[in-house]
Amino acid sequence: MSLSFYSNRRIIMRFPKIKSVFDRLRAIYVRCDKDSDGEVDLDDLYDAMTELFNEGRGDGTDGRRGSIEKRVLQRTFSSCRTLEDDESNTSIKVNQFIVMVVIGFILAEEDKDLSTFGGVLASGDDAMRGALTDLVTAYLSFDKTAKGYFTSDEFTEFMTTSTRAEEAKLFFTDERFQAMDKSTDGKVTFEEFVYALSKWVSDDEDDDDEDDTTNRVKNPLTPRITLALQLSKSVLDKQKKEINFTRIIMRFPKIHNVFDRIIKVHDKYDLNKDGRVQLPELTDAIKELMANSKGEAQDSDFTKQVENIFMLSDLDHHGLQEGLDVKEFIVFCAVGFILAEAGGKSVKLLTGQVSDVDKEYRNAMMDIVGAYLTFDTDGKGYFTSDEMHAAKSDGGSKDAGNLLTPDRWKELDIDRTGRIDFEEFVHAFSTWVTAGDNDDE
Repeated sequence: MSLSFYSNRRIIMRFPKIKSVFDRLRAIYVRCDKDSDGEVDLDDLYDAMTELFNEGRGDGTDGRRGSIEKRVLQRTFSSCRTLEDDESNTSIKVNQFIVMVVIGFILAEEDKDLSTFGGVLASGDDAMRGALTDLVTAYLSFDKTAKGYFTSDEFTEFMTTSTRAEEAKLFFTDERFQAMDKSTDGKVTFEEFVYALSKWVSDDEDDDDEDDTTNRVKNPLTPRITLALQLSKSVLDKQKKEINFTRIIMRFPKIHNVFDRIIKVHDKYDLNKDGRVQLPELTDAIKELMANSKGEAQDSDFTKQVENIFMLSDLDHHGLQEGLDVKEFIVFCAVGFILAEAGGKSVKLLTGQVSDVDKEYRNAMMDIVGAYLTFDTDGKGYFTSDEMHAAKSDGGSKDAGNLLTPDRWKELDIDRTGRIDFEEFVHAFSTWVTAGDNDDE
């Protein structure tokens, strides 16, 4: 397959979209990593992925492939295990998992009846399919005869025979060829290529110079939230519920009722009446919200989860000692709910338990999730201003247009990154729902 430099440059420009798909795969990997040790073995993968497919991500309906075949899983699992220095390890890490998914995608493309991770995940998912196809296309730019590897000479030839790929030349340097060639045999296989790109595309997340204001990136619950958003999207799609922001606006009074209850709990445990609930008080507040918890809130895992969700919800970065204000406490409750929806270790944990016995609470939280997903339509964990404006245009409502103004974007983008994550959205959303409570709007 002969590809132009323009094709390779275009792929580099699509790195943000590829990264968003990699983020989704990392979230799925977290679901597989049940003991949270950063590695998963073959049985973990099979059990977790089968469970995911049973939740609607690949159940064979609507023309999709059926559940994965263990023999194919074994094949793709083995093909990526040699990409880490410790080849004796019987488990794989997250970047190896990404390689395995991409290999599975290729195998499924060759045989439409073959069930693989990559094949099932990309079935009916244009964003996933586009990103994985881009990876294959980028590789074939160098391995033009599809023999399974490319050499340093082929790499150099490709990078020096055109004047139209300055961006590609800046990215695919000689040093990066050496980094791709993990086996140091002078050849880069497809697995080595994808393994290297899975790191380079997401390099910004490994920046050691980040300060405490970016602690969301380092928070172990972040990928679980991404997974929870995807699973919620899958449930809503399966139920064929039409979600748009105008419809959510119509439900503001019901959401307001739930917010009022959360606000009262916050006020009750704000013992010094400074408008904030500190971590010890927060634990007691959660126990009250979880009226039917039967003591789950006593163990060390619960305490660690509370602290991690606290850090995610602390959007003004005042820290554990200062505590959460009322809107951050609403964020805390929404994050606890969506983590419980994702299952795994977070099931029945924190404020997610409330939704089992409280229909009004559950409906309000699902409205928040649905409102968020009108903008982050892929469930990748964030949305941009372009995506917000596109959703506003699709909504076709004067009410939605009046609410989603440029000033609203400034309210949303608390950390000024140009991307809105779920926590930032809930924080702003709580302001919109309760706007009539004050005279400042």
